Amino acid sequence: MKNIKTVFIHFFDEINSDKVNKFIKFTTQAIENHNPKELYYFISSNGGDVDSGFVLYNFLISLKSKLTVTMHNIGSIDSIANVIFVSADKRFSAPSASFLFHGVTLDINSSCTATMLKENLSRLEGMENRIAHALSEHTKLTEKEISSLFRQGEDKNVFFALEKEIIHEIKVPTIPADSIYLAMTFT
Repeated sequence: MKNIKTVFIHFFDEINSDKVNKFIKFTTQAIENHNPKELYYFISSNGGDVDSGFVLYNFLISLKSKLTVTMHNIGSIDSIANVIFVSADKRFSAPSASFLFHGVTLDINSSCTATMLKENLSRLEGMENRIAHALSEHTKLTEKEISSLFRQGEDKNVFFALEKEIIHEIKVPTIPADSIYLAMTFT
């Protein structure tokens, strides 16, 4: 097994349980096959399922004891993808990229009891609190600011992301010529 410094991985997809399972499997295989010191993700995601996003967030956090995890926003990081993004040790963004924060949505069927409505509201509030806590833990955003961002539901540019330490630097994504570059595809 070759011991290399950095493996670059491209991920451009939504977040759901199937994609997260494949992401974890792909990442585990990349580590086993290349034994890198750093995993460098080029990422863009419109978000998706909150629970699946937290599975991936916790998986990436667990890797930080073995190697460096780097995220580079190459398009847009939306919704729960923000939580995944901030799990990294190092975070960068392409100059033309953006970040979208919005409240959690939940599909419910049309026939619903009062108890079910309360349960759904509790679940929504719990998910938003988990997201706000994770984001505030890794950035300069406070939980109050994040709650406000949820209500705004608007794109934020890289300058906002830099000011709030969502990213550490604005830079054009590059891959050194002699690097390992892997693209996750889910067909």
